[in-house]
Amino acid sequence: MQKVKVRRIGNSLGVILPKDSGFKAGECLTYQKNGSILQLDLSEAQKSQNRKLIEESFRDFEEGNTLTEKEMLKEFGKYGWGN
Repeated sequence: MQKVKVRRIGNSLGVILPKDSGFKAGECLTYQKNGSILQLDLSEAQKSQNRKLIEESFRDFEEGNTLTEKEMLKEFGKYGWGN
Protein backbone atom coordinates (compact mmCIF):
# COMPACT_ATOMS: atom_id res chain seq x y z
CA MET A 1 0.00 0.00 0.00
CA GLN A 2 1.39 3.41 -0.98
CA LYS A 3 1.15 6.52 1.16
CA VAL A 4 -0.21 9.89 0.01
CA LYS A 5 -0.02 13.14 1.91
CA VAL A 6 -3.14 15.13 2.83
CA ARG A 7 -2.71 18.78 1.80
CA ARG A 8 -4.68 21.95 2.31
CA ILE A 9 -6.20 23.21 -0.94
CA GLY A 10 -7.98 26.50 -0.22
CA ASN A 11 -10.61 25.76 2.43
CA SER A 12 -10.56 22.03 1.61
CA LEU A 13 -8.23 19.08 1.94
CA GLY A 14 -6.88 16.97 -0.88
CA VAL A 15 -4.37 14.31 -1.80
CA ILE A 16 -2.04 14.12 -4.79
CA LEU A 17 -2.28 10.72 -6.49
CA PRO A 18 0.55 9.26 -8.56
CA LYS A 19 0.10 9.25 -12.35
CA ASP A 20 0.06 5.45 -12.43
CA SER A 21 -3.07 5.41 -10.21
CA GLY A 22 -5.19 5.44 -13.38
CA PHE A 23 -7.08 8.65 -12.61
CA LYS A 24 -7.33 11.59 -14.97
CA ALA A 25 -7.61 15.26 -14.03
CA GLY A 26 -11.22 16.36 -13.69
CA GLU A 27 -12.67 12.91 -12.98
CA CYS A 28 -15.35 12.82 -10.29
CA LEU A 29 -15.15 10.03 -7.75
CA THR A 30 -17.62 9.05 -5.08
CA TYR A 31 -16.35 8.07 -1.67
CA GLN A 32 -17.52 6.45 1.51
CA LYS A 33 -15.90 6.40 4.92
CA ASN A 34 -16.08 3.10 6.82
CA GLY A 35 -14.42 3.60 10.19
CA SER A 36 -10.80 4.42 9.47
CA ILE A 37 -11.04 3.36 5.81
CA LEU A 38 -11.93 5.74 2.99
CA GLN A 39 -13.22 3.93 -0.10
CA LEU A 40 -13.14 5.55 -3.53
CA ASP A 41 -15.71 4.37 -6.06
CA LEU A 42 -14.36 4.51 -9.62
CA SER A 43 -17.53 3.36 -11.37
CA GLU A 44 -18.76 6.87 -12.28
CA ALA A 45 -15.33 7.80 -13.67
CA GLN A 46 -15.29 4.56 -15.69
CA LYS A 47 -18.81 5.25 -17.03
CA SER A 48 -17.68 8.72 -18.07
CA GLN A 49 -14.65 7.29 -19.90
CA ASN A 50 -16.79 4.63 -21.61
CA ARG A 51 -19.35 7.26 -22.65
CA LYS A 52 -16.57 9.36 -24.16
CA LEU A 53 -15.21 6.40 -26.17
CA ILE A 54 -18.70 5.53 -27.46
CA GLU A 55 -19.40 9.13 -28.47
CA GLU A 56 -16.07 9.29 -30.33
CA SER A 57 -16.97 6.06 -32.16
CA PHE A 58 -20.35 7.46 -33.23
CA ARG A 59 -18.62 10.64 -34.41
CA ASP A 60 -16.29 8.56 -36.59
CA PHE A 61 -19.29 6.72 -38.04
CA GLU A 62 -21.19 9.95 -38.74
CA GLU A 63 -18.13 11.48 -40.44
CA GLY A 64 -17.59 8.40 -42.58
CA ASN A 65 -14.32 7.42 -40.90
CA THR A 66 -15.14 3.71 -41.04
CA LEU A 67 -14.10 0.77 -43.18
CA THR A 68 -16.03 -2.28 -44.36
CA GLU A 69 -14.69 -5.74 -43.52
CA LYS A 70 -13.47 -6.07 -47.10
CA GLU A 71 -11.59 -2.76 -46.81
CA MET A 72 -10.16 -3.84 -43.44
CA LEU A 73 -8.93 -7.11 -44.96
CA LYS A 74 -7.30 -5.23 -47.85
CA GLU A 75 -5.72 -2.64 -45.54
CA PHE A 76 -4.73 -4.84 -42.60
CA GLY A 77 -4.64 -8.38 -44.00
CA LYS A 78 -0.86 -8.33 -44.07
CA TYR A 79 -0.95 -7.93 -40.27
CA GLY A 80 -3.13 -11.00 -39.77
CA TRP A 81 -6.57 -9.35 -39.90
CA GLY A 82 -9.21 -11.86 -40.93
CA ASN A 83 -7.18 -15.01 -40.22
